[in-house]
Amino acid sequence: MTQPVSLIVNQSPVPRMAVGPTKATQPHLAVVYATAAGEVACFEGRPMRPTQQVFSKYCTRYEVDMRPQQRTAVLGRNPLISADGVHAFEVQVTFSFCVDGWQGAENVVRSGLPDVLPVVHGWLVGRFHGAGQRFAIEDSFGLERYLGQLCAAPVVLPEGLKVYGCRVSVRPDAASLSHLESLIEARRREARSTAEHTPNTGDVVRKGELEALRQDFEIRATARQTAALADTLTTSEGLIRHYLITHPHDAAGAFAMTRQLEEARAATDELQNQRALGLFQVMAEKGLIQAGDLDHVRMQLTGTVGRATGGDGHLALSAAPQATGARPWDAPQLQAAPAPLAASSGAPNPTPTLVEPLLPEPGPGRTAVPPAVTGTALIYLVLDESLDRECVGELQRGLDALHAALSAAPEVSAVLRLCVLGMADTTEQRLSLARVGPGTRTPILVARRGLSYSQAFRTLKSLIGQDATVVKSEGAQVLRPVVYFLTGGVPDEGNSWHTAFQELTDPTANPAAPRMVALGLGRAETPAVRTVATFPEFAFMAAPHQDAASAAHNCAAFLRDSVVGYGRRLAGGEANFTISPPDGFRRAEDSL
Repeated sequence: MTQPVSLIVNQSPVPRMAVGPTKATQPHLAVVYATAAGEVACFEGRPMRPTQQVFSKYCTRYEVDMRPQQRTAVLGRNPLISADGVHAFEVQVTFSFCVDGWQGAENVVRSGLPDVLPVVHGWLVGRFHGAGQRFAIEDSFGLERYLGQLCAAPVVLPEGLKVYGCRVSVRPDAASLSHLESLIEARRREARSTAEHTPNTGDVVRKGELEALRQDFEIRATARQTAALADTLTTSEGLIRHYLITHPHDAAGAFAMTRQLEEARAATDELQNQRALGLFQVMAEKGLIQAGDLDHVRMQLTGTVGRATGGDGHLALSAAPQATGARPWDAPQLQAAPAPLAASSGAPNPTPTLVEPLLPEPGPGRTAVPPAVTGTALIYLVLDESLDRECVGELQRGLDALHAALSAAPEVSAVLRLCVLGMADTTEQRLSLARVGPGTRTPILVARRGLSYSQAFRTLKSLIGQDATVVKSEGAQVLRPVVYFLTGGVPDEGNSWHTAFQELTDPTANPAAPRMVALGLGRAETPAVRTVATFPEFAFMAAPHQDAASAAHNCAAFLRDSVVGYGRRLAGGEANFTISPPDGFRRAEDSL
């Protein structure tokens, strides 16, 4: 509590023989008179006149302060205990009080209190007693509202005081506050740990899945490599062929190794012949063989000596290497269906047909007769990864369907090699050129930013040349590669990609120049799509009203059907490359 407050500011005897006017009082003071027997009277706070004082029975005059008072009290000695019976609330009350009129002034004098604050304090303690047991220590605001309601109405005390304007503030005491802070911190830690548990668990799961995928890919790659090299690394020619595959730019080194192998075999054959002749001579001199048996015994001894010296038991005949008799590819011929009778007939545009013949190399004594088609087609899918995620998802589902279709048709995948490239600011290889089967991994596209045609064309030129060398080293004839180029945006480099495109598609500069099929959707520019396509009939643009996701879905179905259909025709002995526009697409020439 604050300093003591006494509302009786002056006490004096009533004069009996007063001379002059009665002592005046201040407006906020009320004059109260009392007799020796304790009778108290207040004449509306006014002092008695001198004539009244002479004959008055009152002997003492009191001056009572009527002004409102405001104080703040903290119930420290009488804390409110919470519902748990252990923790306590700290209650602070700000209140106003004053003398309750003339009757209150008489009661103040009658009570004779030197300090009225203990009376108010006692009333507050009694009013709040036991209220804390209704509330938990965490609910200090609830107790504050409840106490505010208890003392909201003005109250007149028997001592003549009117208490009003109470404002209550409640908070846990120091010990309880420390307890609550520890609970809050514990809950905060629990909430933070719970929130972090989900991403932490996800990180562990994703890390495990990625590790499992990596191990699975390594196992599959090892198995594929083992199967591919099963018949290669068992002979000298196989070792040289493997070296040429892994070092395509060192053809001179591979040729040198081949020449050394032939020289070593020739030396071994010569040594075998010399040893065999020496043995024949010794046997003949000793009379072990007859002249008629000479040729037969010579052949037997030659085989025995040859095997003992590391040969194959037969005399080698030196012969020049035979030519393959077939060029890797010839220039394609464009064939089209017969033109419509009249332009006004409304007939659709003819479907273009690209024929890739395989002709034997003419040689002495033979004529060039076209054989049945037994070539291998190299298919490259260049897919725009700068499209939005929905479009990339549609293309991914198309790749999955193409993978499943080729895996289910081994006769088709046997004549195809598929390579998938993801095109954005850089061009990444999502699937190296491979024969697609159940054990081939499915290429996974990754949505990225940026778009560079130049990077794609330079990557294609490098890959096609290397891949053609590898496939030809396997003994297969290679048809001219076909590239499906799908774009949905404008390249960042503007029109500077034309140089890289010319280097890729010019047969004089690039013997492995591919045939380009161009598909445009979204923000792709029609002139650029038309330029990329090798022939006008191979350039297609999505209809203007078609959204990008639907166009990507149609492109994915088109790629699956076009590649599988080409493979089926090739497996049946036909090399005709036919193509029809995807659903919702039209020729780029018609869009210009």
